[in-house]
Amino acid sequence: MLASGLTADENKTPSVPDIVESRQETVVKLFGAGVGNLDSYGSGIIISEDGLVATVWNHLVNNGFLTAVTADGQRHEVIVVGTSLKHDLAILRLDTAEPQKFPFIDYKSSGALKTGDGLLAFSNEYHVATGNEPVSVMHGVLACETPLDAGLGRWQFPVKSPVYLIDAIVNNSGAAGGLVTDSRGVPVGMLGREIRHRDTNMWVNYAVPLRTLEPAISTILSGQRVRDDEPEEEDRVLLSDRKLTAVFGITVLPAILKKTPAYIDRIVPGSAAAAAELQRGDLVLMVEDDVIQSVEDLRAALATHRKGQSISLTVNRNDSLAVKTLVVP
Repeated sequence: MLASGLTADENKTPSVPDIVESRQETVVKLFGAGVGNLDSYGSGIIISEDGLVATVWNHLVNNGFLTAVTADGQRHEVIVVGTSLKHDLAILRLDTAEPQKFPFIDYKSSGALKTGDGLLAFSNEYHVATGNEPVSVMHGVLACETPLDAGLGRWQFPVKSPVYLIDAIVNNSGAAGGLVTDSRGVPVGMLGREIRHRDTNMWVNYAVPLRTLEPAISTILSGQRVRDDEPEEEDRVLLSDRKLTAVFGITVLPAILKKTPAYIDRIVPGSAAAAAELQRGDLVLMVEDDVIQSVEDLRAALATHRKGQSISLTVNRNDSLAVKTLVVP
C-alpha cells in the first residue's frame, strides 16, 4: 500500500473516484486571521503519519491563530515547525491531545510531470469545505515547467527553480498549499499563491514541484535552518530608527537579531502613532498587504509612504488582532 491507501500495482491504473477519495484525505483546511484583502483560509498537505503538514509560508502562518481541519472534521491547533523563505514553504504540526495516525503523502517519493500531462489539484478553494466536507478537486494539464517571475504588489515570488505552469484556474482564494497529483494520483507538487506575472500582469496558475520542496522539508524536519538567500539591506530603502521615532513616534526593539520581531517598545505622546492608538507591546504583523517579519521590514515598509497618506497596520495585541490607521505626518 502507498501512504495514502492507493494500490502499488504499476500495471493497474486506479479509478478516478479512488484517486480523488484517497488524496482528499491528505489535504487539510487551514483557518486563521485574514487581513485586508487577504483570505482567512487556506490549504495544507499532510506529509507524515503523525500529522506534519506542508503549506505556503503566507500571512496565515505569520499571523498565528491557525487551526487545521482534517478530512474527518477534526479540528487541531497547529504548531509552526519551521519555514523557508526561498521555497515559500512552512511546515506545521497538528497539535493532538492523543497520538493519532493521519493519512499522508510521501513527499520523498514524488512523481514528475511533462508538458501535456493531465493532473489533479486538491484544495480548500473558496472556503467550500469547513468541516468533514471533502476539499475541491480540479482537473488540468501541465502547460510547461519554467522559472516564474511573478508576485503581488511588492512581494516577489522567491522560488528561483522551475515551477509547473498549469492550464486550469487552480490558484484561487484558499487554494495555496493544496496538493497536485498526476492522473494516477501520484503527488507531484504544491499549489502556490494568487500572484501575477511581472511582464504580462496576468494571474498565474502554478505549483512548486515536490522534488524542489523535498530538500527544504527534510532540512526543517532534521532541526536545521534552511539557508535563505536574503536580499541585501542596501537594496532596500530603510527608515532609520531615529527617523521612525521622530516622524511617526514609534520606537521598536533594537535589531540585535537577524530577524528581530517588530515589537513596539515606546510610543511618543502626541505623535502620529499615538493618534493611531498604537501601544507599547504591539507586534506589527502587516503594513497594508505586506507581511512584516522584522524591524527591518517595518522600517522598509514605512519608508515608501508619502506625507498625508493613511497606512493600515495590523498588530498582535494581547493575542488578538487589531487594525490601526496611521497617517503619515
